[in-house]
Amino acid sequence: MSAELRALGDRYATIAGRRVRFRVQGEGSPVLLINGLGGNVATWSPLLERLHGFEVITFDAPGAGRSQTPRRPYTIGAIADIAAKVVRAAGHEQVDVLGYSLGGAVAQRLALTRPDLVRRLVLASTSCGAGAVPGALRALLAVSTPARHYSRSGYRAAMSMIDLAPAEKKSERVGEQVAAWHREAAPSPVGYALQMSAFTTFHSLSWLHRVAKPTLVLTGSNDNLVPMANSAMLAAYLPDARLRVFEGWGHYLLHDPASGAGDVVADFFGAADHAQTMAWRSAESVAPVEMREYLSSAPRSAHPFSITSALVRRLHPIRKGAA
Repeated sequence: MSAELRALGDRYATIAGRRVRFRVQGEGSPVLLINGLGGNVATWSPLLERLHGFEVITFDAPGAGRSQTPRRPYTIGAIADIAAKVVRAAGHEQVDVLGYSLGGAVAQRLALTRPDLVRRLVLASTSCGAGAVPGALRALLAVSTPARHYSRSGYRAAMSMIDLAPAEKKSERVGEQVAAWHREAAPSPVGYALQMSAFTTFHSLSWLHRVAKPTLVLTGSNDNLVPMANSAMLAAYLPDARLRVFEGWGHYLLHDPASGAGDVVADFFGAADHAQTMAWRSAESVAPVEMREYLSSAPRSAHPFSITSALVRRLHPIRKGAA
């Protein structure tokens, strides 16, 4: 990693009475990265290699990494509030935002409640919450506990259950990520459970039409945790969004620069006009009919909420153009 992206040191802010760790790296246009379930600031190492020329802000969500664990349940909106305060603590009025997996839910909420704070948005390997197409039940069971963060054997077992995408099975970098997690602080069992609980109450289909920020939605074609159809839904519901699919990759496409996802993110965030970037021009708009095709081709899951999710989608049709 270049000297430009060297860590400037951990910082801590007291937010809602609890200590939150955040980190600022590099120089340039500010970018906020919002992590997935149980992740900490070390998880972003592969993506940072592609974000030259940016000031990158990362933080540990409550109960993950070195941020304190709350004493009571919280919502995705509460993490979004923390993210906004971290941006302020880093000295910025506006940032580009990337939300990964559970962090994608946080990014959606942040763009809704703090549109002044968000310039552009990238949603990677994430979903709308209630109404989403469930992943493979075996893969979801693998992430139902934080065991993969505590031991190599737990990590190997979880990756086997998730059934990595073909490109990820060949990737040394995806395998190396476990070492980075172990060098950092694993999520506490309570903190992990609270994050999962927060996501179970998340639902964005009813208000995505109000998120008017230019949004690039990234997904792997072989994501067993958050199937590709969910990204197509986000791109269809959001008023100014496009979808980019990475063939042969899955949920961990940001964990290896070889996927090309990091270069796409840098291109989209780095240009003065996002509409002129290759990242935007090579991505696809998703019309309702195309979204239905993605949904119909999604792998079937034994998840008990599959039928409920379909009902939620019927109750909240696409409302593009409605302010």
